[in-house]
Order: sequence, then structure tokens, then C-alpha cells
Amino acid sequence: MKKNLFFIVIVLLILSCRQHQSTDEKISAKDVRISDDFKNDSLDITLRKKNLATFLQQTAILKNDTLKKKNYLQASYYGAAIDSALFLTANTKAIKYARNLKDSIGLAGAFWDRGFFFSEIGGYRESYNAYQEASDLYLAKDKPINAARLLINMAILQTNVKDYVGSEVTTIRALKVLKPVGAKKYIYRCYNNLAVVYNQMNDYENSLTYHTKAYEIQQELGDNTYQKASTLNNIGVVYENMARYQDALKAYAAALKFSKLIEKEPQLYAKIIDNKAFAEFKIGKEGNLPEDFFKASHLRESIDDENGLIFSSMHLAEYYEDKDPKKALKYTEKARMLAERKGNVHGLLESLRLQARLDKGRSYDHLERYISLKDSLQKEERAARNQFARIRYETDEFIAQNEYLSAQRKWIILGSAFLLIILILGFVVRHQKIKNKQLKLEKQQQKSNEEIYNLLIDQQNKLEEGRQKEKKRIAAELHDGILGKIFGIRLILSSLNNKIDKESIKVRDNYINELKRLGEEVRSISHDLDANIFDSRSGFISLVNELLNEQSILGKFEVVLNNDSAIEWDKISSKIKINLFRIMQESTYNVTKYANAKQVVVIFRKQENMLLAMIKDDGHGFDVKANVKGIGLKNMQSRVQNLHGKINFKSGREGTIIKIEIPINQNRKIWLSA
Repeated sequence: MKKNLFFIVIVLLILSCRQHQSTDEKISAKDVRISDDFKNDSLDITLRKKNLATFLQQTAILKNDTLKKKNYLQASYYGAAIDSALFLTANTKAIKYARNLKDSIGLAGAFWDRGFFFSEIGGYRESYNAYQEASDLYLAKDKPINAARLLINMAILQTNVKDYVGSEVTTIRALKVLKPVGAKKYIYRCYNNLAVVYNQMNDYENSLTYHTKAYEIQQELGDNTYQKASTLNNIGVVYENMARYQDALKAYAAALKFSKLIEKEPQLYAKIIDNKAFAEFKIGKEGNLPEDFFKASHLRESIDDENGLIFSSMHLAEYYEDKDPKKALKYTEKARMLAERKGNVHGLLESLRLQARLDKGRSYDHLERYISLKDSLQKEERAARNQFARIRYETDEFIAQNEYLSAQRKWIILGSAFLLIILILGFVVRHQKIKNKQLKLEKQQQKSNEEIYNLLIDQQNKLEEGRQKEKKRIAAELHDGILGKIFGIRLILSSLNNKIDKESIKVRDNYINELKRLGEEVRSISHDLDANIFDSRSGFISLVNELLNEQSILGKFEVVLNNDSAIEWDKISSKIKINLFRIMQESTYNVTKYANAKQVVVIFRKQENMLLAMIKDDGHGFDVKANVKGIGLKNMQSRVQNLHGKINFKSGREGTIIKIEIPINQNRKIWLSA
């Protein structure tokens, strides 16, 4: 029964999966038809918008994330030209699914769409940021041409907000990417933008240089009439800015020589005619004026080029400024109204500046509005430039960090490989040398032990030598001085014992005073002895204190020394003190090197005929069983055994305790009598 139930559940799951798959396939098939409809730009915009909305609704209910991503990327690519709200929905979803599925190329495409959309509506900061994201993704995926195209778009945005230095830097970055791959089509765009930037910066010579380079690339590329004519027009504009109007007219004439320009590129043709007419007006060559101004204006009206009409109207206003001031005012007003309707801020600024010059009655009002608008525009441009600078800084910082991490990883890998080789090669040699090294260390340690032992012996010998000299001095003082005098006084007093005359009494009094003086002399010698003789009780403890203080500085720990006053160190044999001192030295050295302790406590106690010592720390413990065969611990054990004592090690997480018991009874001749 259970087996049958399990089989039924499996079948239902398979059917369910197939049903979802079938639904996805049906929706996908339907989506193909809908996507073809909204991609068809010959259809009415309302129908395209409706089809795009339906397409997004159908995509939202898909179960397959890969298919969702594909559909949202399509909708993002075409949506900007159809409807802003639908585009933003599709683009946000495309970014989300491309990121989740780690599709870097799809994600870069979505950011590219986003950058284009915001650049078209004047959202330069959002556009710049999106282009930066896309460019970085393409560079990471080794797509240099796409990355460079986005850098060019970023540079043009910087030009639009008058960040000319930033635009120059970004364009040069794009050129560095494009030149190695020889992408001349986009190198032309770089040269063209650099020429525009230098023109805006009044660096006209450099502007002409890069326009010339751009034209040479167009010649190499062949059939690109529009770009050649556009470059010649730009060269003419630069010459106008340099007040070289004859050279400007030559450039405009060369641009107009391209056949069928008016049919293929009427907007460009109108721009060249208008610029040519203005250059002729500037040098007083009015043979075809104002007809050429009107020709350009009428052509612009016929193709609904309202931005172009703004400049046609301003040129006509300047033409009529002296000839017919009323007409001039009419054209400046037309230019201003067109600029306001189109949201052309730069055109509006120029028209207001012209109105302030021509409309004497309202000059102040026009000038005030011009200044206010210019200040507002400069603030926006400054904010955009600052935003661009922050994005560049963050990007450069991110790139620098990535390069640093990549280099670091590279060196780590190379270093690890090299180290591994060295370790493999050195393992055998190290294994052979390790015993010799241990023997060498043991010999060095033994030598150090002997040196310390000899130093302590020398110190004890010197103390003993000083003590003996002092005894001899005292004996000589007593024998030669005081004892002789006492003996003489004793003889004299013996002879006077039976005499009671005044003279004898007086002599006895004198000798009694002499005895008092000798008592003072003995007291003086006693004081000298007390002041000069080395206090042997403090000798060993002083050495221990000095050792602990030295190690506490090295190991950065606190020391506590607790010495039992009942211990008469001067009566403890040198053998005990030297070995005990060496154990202290080894244990505190280990604390300094390995334990990372905060406190070390040393205690000396006397219990009946036993000398007890304890060394305790609160540092990292060690495995006693694993380390008991170590040289240091073995030496400690050996020293205590030689003294017929016992040593115990206890170590754990809370620290290490070393307890030592040494017999000091006279039978073993270790306790020395005075």
C-alpha cells in the first residue's frame, strides 16, 4: 500500500512539473509574437505601449528565471522609446534577474539601456553612474570596444555639464582602450569629443587639431558623408570663434559640396547654411542675406527642428539689430519662447542675453532672469560634476583595490609555490640536521649553565673571602689592641687589690676608666662589623629578584616574590642555591617565551627540614606528558634529583605550577653550619 502511494506521489510531481513547463512554453511562444509587436517602430506608439505592458505582465508569471531575464532585457532595450514607466519597470527587473543569475553581459546591457534613458531626459548623474557600471562590467569580461563606447558616452555627458577636464580624461581613457584594437569608428568619436571640449575651453588650436584627426579617420573609413560634413561644419564653428571668418566660410563651403546632403541630412544641411550665413554677416558679406537665414529657418520648420529654430531666430535677431530693431526683438522673443517650450536651457540663456541687449526698456528684467537662470544652471552643473568626480574616485579606488588584490593574490600564489618547493627541498636536509642542531643547543645550554654556575660560585667565593678578611681584621684588632691593654690593666689591678691608700684608689679609678674606654672601642669595632660585612641573608634573594625583574620586562608580566623569613639563606649550601637559581631561570624563560602570562608568583617556604619552592604563572599551559622529554624539563628534574629532592609539574588552561621539595638536613650535609 505504501509503495503504491509513493508511486502516485511521484507521478503527480512529474505531471505538475510538466504542466509548469508546458505553461512556460505557451507563454514563451505567445511572448515571441507580442515582443515582435512592441519592437516594430512602424506601429502606432499607443499600440506598442499596450503590447509592451502585456508582454511584461505575461513575463511576470513565468517560473523560469532565465526566460524572465531574457524577456526583461528585450523590454529594457526597446522600452525607452515607448514609455518611461514601463521602461523603468522592465529595466529594474532586468538588472535584478541578470545580477541574480550572474549574467555580467546581460547586466551591462541593462545598465547601458538605463544610462541612455536618463541621458535623453537630462538625468546626467543617473546616466553617468549607469554607464560607469556597464563599462566596468564589459572591461571585466574583456569587451574593450563596448567598454570604450560607454566611456565616450560618459565623456559627452561631462561635456554637457561643462566638466571639460573630466571629459578630456575620460575620452583619453577610451582612446587607450580603442587604439590597441583599432576601432576607428569609435576613435573618430573620441577625437570629435576632444575637439568640442577644447573649443569650449577656448583652446582653438587643439580643437582644430582633433577635428582634423577626426576628418582623416573619416576619409579612411570611406562612405560616411554625414560625419565628414558634420566635422567640416565643426571646423567652421571653431574658425568663427577665432574670428577667422574667411576660413570658416571655406569649411562651410566644403561641407555643402557633398551631394544630396539636403535630402539625406536636412537638419545638418540647415545648420551649415545658417552658420555660413552668420559668418558672412560678420564680415559684411550680405549678398545672400537675409535669404540664407530664412532658407535655414524654413527648412528647420519643415522638419520640426525646434532646437535649430532657436538659433535661426537668434541669428536673424542679430542681423536685424541695426536694420530693424522691432524685427530683432520679435525674433529674440520667438527664440526665447521656443527655448522655454523645448526646455533648451542653453538656448534660453542665449536668447535672454540677446534680449537684455536689444530690449532697452526691459533690459534689467531680462538680465536679472538671465543671471538667475545661469546661477541655477551652474549649480546643477557643479553638482553633476561633483557627482561624476565622486563616481570616478570610487571607481578608480575600486579598480586600484582590485589591482592590488590581484597582484597580492598573484604574489601569494607565487610565494606559496616557491615556499612549497623550498620546504620540499629543505625537508630532508632539515631532518638530517635537526639532531645535530639539538646537540648543539644542548652544548650551548650546558655551557651557559656552567658559566652561570661559575659566576655564582665566584660570587659566593668573593663573599666568603670578604668575610674571612673581615674576621682576620677583627681578630687583629682584638688581639693586638684591646686584649693587650686588658691584660696589662689586669696585672696592674692585681697588684693594687690589697692597697687602700688614696694613691692606689686613684690609680684603680684611672684603670677602670680605661676599661670603659676599651668597652667603647669594642662597641665601635662591632658597629663597623655590622656596617661593612655583607648581609648574606639577602644575597640569593637579590639574585632571584634581579632575574625576575629582567624576565618581567621581556615577557611583560607582573612578578610577586614571597620569601619565608625563617629561611637562613646564608646557611643553605651553594649547591642548592645554584641549582634552584638555574631552575628559576629556566622556568621564567619558558614563561617569557611561550606562556604569554600576566603574572608570575615565586614562593620560598621552610617546613621542618625541607626547603619548598613554587613557581606559578597564569599564562598558556602546556601538555606535561608531551613535553616531559624536553631538554628544559629534563634538566630541572635532573637538578632536583641531584639534591635528593622532588619536582612536580602541573599545567592547564589556567596556567602552570612547578613545585619543588629539597631536604636541608645535616645528615645529607646540605645544611651548612655557621
